[in-house]
Amino acid sequence: MREKPRTLPPTLRDKYRYIAFHVIGERPFKKDEIKRAIWEASLRTLGELGTAKTKPWFIRFNENTQTGIVRCDRKYVEELRFAFSLVTEINGSKAIIRSLGVSGTIKRLKIKFLREFGWK
Repeated sequence: MREKPRTLPPTLRDKYRYIAFHVIGERPFKKDEIKRAIWEASLRTLGELGTAKTKPWFIRFNENTQTGIVRCDRKYVEELRFAFSLVTEINGSKAIIRSLGVSGTIKRLKIKFLREFGWK
């Protein structure tokens, strides 16, 4: 009989942080444009090895308020925030990605930083 694969104990799992961000630009952007911009900024700034260590993962983006959430490894939060600060354009339109704050859980991130943008 097949058994379920065992999950890793919490002490061996990767520990992540969640970064709330706000996109300010000439026009409203789509989710895919932001996802690509974050990935390209990370690769351009940190290189392939740095991006692999940072493990950026796009969680959610609200196209109405232009705010979103990205997950990364807890040791490399500042590197990803630095990559955000170097974005000056997205798909040929001038834009910046402003980091609002960092938290250990999505729930707390929404309460502290995204509530003013209408997140629940």
